Amino acid sequence: MLVRGRILTTTLEDPVSLLPETKPPQRSGLDDDAANERFRLLYLRSFLLMRAIIGFIGLTLPVVLIVADHLLGPSAPTVRSSLSSYYYSGTRDYFVGSLFAAGVFLIAYKMFERSLSNLLSVVGGLAAITVTLFPTQRPPGTAAALTPIQQRLGEATVSHVHYTAASIFIVSLAIITFSFGRQEGRRSQQRPSGRARLSPSFWRWFHWLAGLAILASVGFIIFAEREHFFTSYALLVGETVALVAFGASWLTKGLELDVLLGRSDSTPM
Repeated sequence: MLVRGRILTTTLEDPVSLLPETKPPQRSGLDDDAANERFRLLYLRSFLLMRAIIGFIGLTLPVVLIVADHLLGPSAPTVRSSLSSYYYSGTRDYFVGSLFAAGVFLIAYKMFERSLSNLLSVVGGLAAITVTLFPTQRPPGTAAALTPIQQRLGEATVSHVHYTAASIFIVSLAIITFSFGRQEGRRSQQRPSGRARLSPSFWRWFHWLAGLAILASVGFIIFAEREHFFTSYALLVGETVALVAFGASWLTKGLELDVLLGRSDSTPM
């Protein structure tokens, strides 16, 4: 990592202390010594790791929900009609926990920046949390009891809120992904730890194609619903494509291995 003209590295061989922290870390701007720079690098690595984890969750969420639902309940349908309907399956906790974690991260990770990207991130995060709090309607034949909020507002009303929030969440992710592409396209291929294997143009188009895939999934859902085409699984297909594209974009955006691994001889992507 380049900090004020110097390359700072930490390695996986750094000694790890299991003793409790009794001294507060030095904050950016208090001084300019190497220890303070190291703390800033550790914060950056934590941030990149969280972003990669959120991307991994998005990338694997559809597979985990479908496979785990089948394993936990062999009598359940082979595949449900949408990812949202897994709220009423044995994988409810994973569905809710994953989206809630993604929502909290989206709200917090650019909170102190004043930009369109920050606004969309906060809106997308709030929408993701709303999706978990306002479930979709129960699938036909489901004996699950109504949640308190469904009893209070009505199952149909709660379902409308759910799908409105889901739409806002997906569109926000698409625009943020396009923003990733613009940012990556402006980066230099020369990094502090060496020359990146893939060019900025590659990463620009990678993220832009991911954003187009998310928007295409929304268009597919709207078309299928309007034309009564593939209605049984249109939502599932569209939601899966959107989440996989989002997950791939965020996972690769966070996997800056030269920084995460702290190795000066590693070649960044």
